[in-house]
Amino acid sequence: MKSLSTNSAKDLFQRIAEGDAVAYTVIFNQYFDPLYRNATRILKSELWAEEIVQDVFLQLWVNRQTAATVEAPASYLFKTTLHRCFDRIRRQELEAKAQYLVNQVMHGPATIYQQNEYDLNLVKKCIAEAVEQMPPQRKQVFLLRKEKDISYEEIAIELDISRNTVRNHMVKALQDIRSHLQAKGALLFLLLPVFSFLKKN
Repeated sequence: MKSLSTNSAKDLFQRIAEGDAVAYTVIFNQYFDPLYRNATRILKSELWAEEIVQDVFLQLWVNRQTAATVEAPASYLFKTTLHRCFDRIRRQELEAKAQYLVNQVMHGPATIYQQNEYDLNLVKKCIAEAVEQMPPQRKQVFLLRKEKDISYEEIAIELDISRNTVRNHMVKALQDIRSHLQAKGALLFLLLPVFSFLKKN
């Protein structure tokens, strides 16, 4: 497909701002594949790349009134996608740390609490309480992940839901646990640095 000039793309963005769905489709068809390829190279995941690029275009339409202010549409789309990719990588890394801590408390030696078994038991009790209070599907996803140690893809297949829904349930489950730990206090502040990222999600 022939590349659009900056002026042509700006004209299409102006029409998008006016609610022109045809212009939006032209931009989508022009840029989806290169954005997707770029995101895939960064994330090493076709699933995440597709999800992010689709969301970039969704937000372009939802916030179309601002499209007319974009001076360089191609640059805008690539930068927006790049930022979303980096955000996803950061969330994934921090989520992995939070999940590791929960695993250590629930199943591992939990070395940060070895000097005080009471504190460890208290944390385990609070996590169990938080899990019991979760909505049924969120609880099911969390327990499948933590007790069976199966992947998001496997959970999605078993529960007949999307992988993204599984991930969202896990993020919310960790938020629930963090909130419950905060409410209980009693040395649980030791957990908060690991869970602090959840404030941003």
